[in-house]
Amino acid sequence: MKTKLIFSTEKREIDYWSNLPFIPRIDEMINVKDILKNEEVNEIQKSAYCWSGIHGKVKSVEYRHDDNEFYIEMIIMCED
Repeated sequence: MKTKLIFSTEKREIDYWSNLPFIPRIDEMINVKDILKNEEVNEIQKSAYCWSGIHGKVKSVEYRHDDNEFYIEMIIMCED
């Protein structure tokens, strides 16, 4: 399903779009390297105070609607 991933650190939030075959639950850990490219992970890591660059914790999952379809919006916390 079309998914808006919002990777959050203490300094900023970075958005990426993806098609995930699953819907994670709140407080579930996600392997970020399975979803993003290395360059994208490095960009998030630069804005984090302390993050391994491997796992993120799902903070919220919401269903949204744009002009044509529904999509999932997830906020993933990237701080250890």
